[in-house]
Amino acid sequence: MDEQNLKEAKDIIEKYLQLEKQKATPTRDGMIKALSDAQQVASTEITAVEHSQGDIYPMFWTDFPDHDLYRKLTQYQQGLLEHCVKKYGEELVKKAIEEITGNNR
Repeated sequence: MDEQNLKEAKDIIEKYLQLEKQKATPTRDGMIKALSDAQQVASTEITAVEHSQGDIYPMFWTDFPDHDLYRKLTQYQQGLLEHCVKKYGEELVKKAIEEITGNNR
């Protein structure tokens, strides 16, 4: 297993966990940062998830009300996972999650 790919996959999973942290204790600035960071990594997959769920009009982060930012956290997590699996494969993603969380799933 390529060490560089594992490192990149772990970085993506870390962004996923940043989104998860915002779901647990959301702040406006924290949600915007987590969403923005995720979008930089997996823009294509995130956009596909957004469109499939009816979000088709692009807006600036500052224009979204807090409840919409919160709703987008789950969308962006889904997009990150799809990007990671597509790029690295499901086995590498599982290994990265296990290493980050310390869990064997």
